[in-house]
Amino acid sequence: MLGEIRIGCAAALALAGGNAGPVSALPDFWRSFRAAIVAFPLSLLLLAMVPHGLEVTGKLVAADIVGYVITWTAFPLIAVYLADRLQVFQNYWRFITATNWANLIQSAVFALVILVNTSGVLPEVIAAMLFMAAWFWILLFKWRLARHGLGIANFAAVGIVLVDLALRLIVARATIWAGS
Repeated sequence: MLGEIRIGCAAALALAGGNAGPVSALPDFWRSFRAAIVAFPLSLLLLAMVPHGLEVTGKLVAADIVGYVITWTAFPLIAVYLADRLQVFQNYWRFITATNWANLIQSAVFALVILVNTSGVLPEVIAAMLFMAAWFWILLFKWRLARHGLGIANFAAVGIVLVDLALRLIVARATIWAGS
């Protein structure tokens, strides 16, 4: 499994860099959803980012788990439609496979940033800047992955990233609402 994680993450990074060569080594589409299992503990760590005044309860954790499953399954479904409309469905499978591994990278980056920020070793301003830099890097990474993974224009790739971001924000808000 560790070898599969390494190959999947390396291929996602390579594809985002415009190198489609390592994509042939990607584990198949369905196996790429194993990244969700690996990323799950990191997702629980992200509960540390709940808004101030919101208590982490069993209800919130349950809502977060449901939201996690929705996020991991809804975007690939939405992407079927988008890839078809953009007339690049032939690239859908590699894009979602790489995106699943990219989501693991995203979870690891945010978990690391949260651990550093909550440790108190950085002043608040620097911690906030680190968090914003992580967001910027992730959005750029996802944009490049959409652009090269689907083989679409820059503007269309921005749209794919915005759909993914909007889905995540809606699910996060619904999770907080359901868990409070």
